[in-house]
Amino acid sequence: MHFVALLFRQFLPILIFTPLLLVLTGQSPYTQNHFRAESLPRVAKQGEVYSIRALGPTLLKSVYVEFQGARFPMAFGEKRGAYEGLIGIDMNTRPSTYPIKIVGTNEGSGVYVSPLSLKVEKVYFGVQKLSLPSSMVDLDTKTLERVNQEARQLEASLQAFRDERLWRGPFIRPVEGKLSGAFGLSRVINGKRRNQHTGIDLQAEEGTPVLACNSGMIVLVDQLFFSGKSVVLDHGWGLFSMYFHLSETLVKEGDRVNQGAMLGRVGSTGRSTESHLHWGIRMNGARVDPLSLPGVTKTMEKKTE
Repeated sequence: MHFVALLFRQFLPILIFTPLLLVLTGQSPYTQNHFRAESLPRVAKQGEVYSIRALGPTLLKSVYVEFQGARFPMAFGEKRGAYEGLIGIDMNTRPSTYPIKIVGTNEGSGVYVSPLSLKVEKVYFGVQKLSLPSSMVDLDTKTLERVNQEARQLEASLQAFRDERLWRGPFIRPVEGKLSGAFGLSRVINGKRRNQHTGIDLQAEEGTPVLACNSGMIVLVDQLFFSGKSVVLDHGWGLFSMYFHLSETLVKEGDRVNQGAMLGRVGSTGRSTESHLHWGIRMNGARVDPLSLPGVTKTMEKKTE
């Protein structure tokens, strides 16, 4: 008994200190047992969207993924009994292995963290050569000022964060058409290298209906120099879709639309040489391939069946 008492006195400070340390760091002493990532691809590619799933307490106030300084919220799925969300890997993310965190918070001071790592691999997007009228490439001072102002306007509409998830279920293509301009292409216009292509081009006849790829709120309807008649749809949680070169727009800013709602019609306005739709996606600032979004969200939906 004397030995047991002596041993208890030796370890008593450690037993007291451990819970105190967990309280000071804001972490639950049951973090590892009650909150963990169940699945995440350990290897990602530049410009793609990936899904992530985590198991944890069902009454958490919030759950989100931290990746490269951005937060990607996650939602609890009743059918799956887990938290699920999406991560956007920007097209120019430097190939490397990055730390990511899945963080859950409750109404009190508890914080649950599940650390992971994600390897990002390089993608060769290719080069596209185009010939356009010089008036659309070599801009005069007045036109350049307009272009810069419109770029700031568009970027501002893509920076707002709506703390509400408006999209539900798998995303769809806004039009069915042949891919004429792939995501990420380095464009050479009239012999000069220009910016990468941050969306995809889908060929379609002029007047073809353009549909909302998912539910959301219209945050921009305008006619811009480069993208012509344009619509930007906010799906919430930092996720936006863009529809450019329309022949006409059929919505106004502030409208809430459901998936499949008609936003406008295919055209060739702005800097364009043929009738097509430019479709772009941003996720918390990350420029991602729109074609990766329907696939990953459809897979998520199948897992809940």
